[in-house]
Amino acid sequence: MQMKNNYDIEWEQGENIGTGIFNGEMGTITNISTISETIEVDYEGKIVEYQFSDIDQIEHSYAITVHKSQGSEFDVVILPIVRTAPMLLTRNLLYTAITRAKKLLIIVGSKEVIQFMIKNTDAKVRNTRTSAKTRRNLIKEGELIY
Repeated sequence: MQMKNNYDIEWEQGENIGTGIFNGEMGTITNISTISETIEVDYEGKIVEYQFSDIDQIEHSYAITVHKSQGSEFDVVILPIVRTAPMLLTRNLLYTAITRAKKLLIIVGSKEVIQFMIKNTDAKVRNTRTSAKTRRNLIKEGELIY
């Protein structure tokens, strides 16, 4: 799985050449060359070659979070449901996880936790202080910049 956007990396797809592999794209390692110190990854037909020095851009994705899986679908999803902080156990998260499965969904866990998630429609307001930080950064020499 590509871990961060790379707008500059080149790929080949048949006769087509393009650039860009983006955060969350998943591929299959098709070749590793210790001689040229490269790794070849196939992203659904787009072939990309990474230098060993760029290996931090990709990561194994045997298991990924619901958050990372957004925008993707998989033939089979195994969804572990465990007790955790109630603010994380929401209906929206459960819906997102379930809808990642195209053919088969296997849920492993507690029926009570699943029932709690179905009932938990609370959308928590995030208190990040972003607006206060933004306002503070927009003030220059005592004047608000628009």
